[in-house]
Amino acid sequence: MTLVASAFMPSYVGEVACLVLRHSKVHDVLAPYERIIKLSATQALELDVADYHLTLLAYYRLAYDSMLHNRLEDCARYVGIMLTLMLKAKGYSEELGSQLLSILERLDWGSVRLYSDEPEKLIDYWLTYKPRSLEDLAYAYASIALSLLEQLPSDAFIRVLHTPKLRELYIASLIMIVITSAYFVVKRVRAEGGGVRYEGYR
Repeated sequence: MTLVASAFMPSYVGEVACLVLRHSKVHDVLAPYERIIKLSATQALELDVADYHLTLLAYYRLAYDSMLHNRLEDCARYVGIMLTLMLKAKGYSEELGSQLLSILERLDWGSVRLYSDEPEKLIDYWLTYKPRSLEDLAYAYASIALSLLEQLPSDAFIRVLHTPKLRELYIASLIMIVITSAYFVVKRVRAEGGGVRYEGYR
């Protein structure tokens, strides 16, 4: 399922995806790629999905791996697709978009519950959940989507260690610190010992 870049057409689902992103811990990392998230979220409406569980899990893992290796543009694309497919699995259409977006804009995001379960369990829960209303759907969507995004490796240090070029630069900088530190220690020892003269026994 490959999405082809096209002229950007605004959509409610793209706005919903970015709204969720803004309340997640990965927002600072992916904020420069909001346009890509909106575009991929919009295009994902056209995807035909045979197995939502396998497909959602696959896109989550692609997003995870991309962020881990600092391929942030790819990660943004996969996140946009995943967030849309979560809604499509519940019968979402753009006709509901305006209402859903309005509900999410009024949502008390601080009250949204986050789960630490494995992604497989979170996706299972979402796919088997039976919302009682559109408001109920919006809250559950925010909860599961944020819980999934929460587990992405957004920590800069972790991403550096898994990005070959950045890892090499980091290791090189550590080596330089060690060498420089050792040089100054040796120089100091020599300076302090410069005035000492061994006179031997008399």
